Amino acid sequence: MKNSVIEEILLHLYDSIDYGFSYRAKKGLWISEYFDHWKNEVSSNKIKDGIRDLNKQKFIKKKENYNGTVLVSLTEKGMLRALNIIFRRLENRKEKWDGKWRIFAFDIPEECRKGRNALRYRFKSGGFYELQKSLFVYPYDCQKEVAALVKMFKLEKYVRFVLADFIDNEERLKNRYKLN
Repeated sequence: MKNSVIEEILLHLYDSIDYGFSYRAKKGLWISEYFDHWKNEVSSNKIKDGIRDLNKQKFIKKKENYNGTVLVSLTEKGMLRALNIIFRRLENRKEKWDGKWRIFAFDIPEECRKGRNALRYRFKSGGFYELQKSLFVYPYDCQKEVAALVKMFKLEKYVRFVLADFIDNEERLKNRYKLN
């Protein structure tokens, strides 16, 4: 359960504006209020422990402001961990398909090999279909997640996004994603 608490905290921070949130420590407002959907499942102590562990592992940073508020935000390492979780979860996505294909094409130079490999790895772990070596297809909306990953590795000028209504021989893709 502890691992899932940590994952949920990371995902909450990822979904928050500017990848963080603040709370007023001196007024007794604690972070568990941000996780109302867990009230019956997870104690505030487990959430506090999760925050402490994430801070120790340098996935988050905490900054106390002059007015007693504490800002909790993702570090770059934490952002990458959150994106890894998100991409793993994309693999098992089950929702109504809107009939559109998300196509990601990239031509990333050798000097950006680390970013290219990271992008390709996340696409594969997320269940994206590799049409060609630098061309991946996915049936569900994931533009925000891909854009965050592309930005993290500073690959914006090398990656293109296409939203398509039709791909020839798409029956194979529909079968792969069980869209029939």
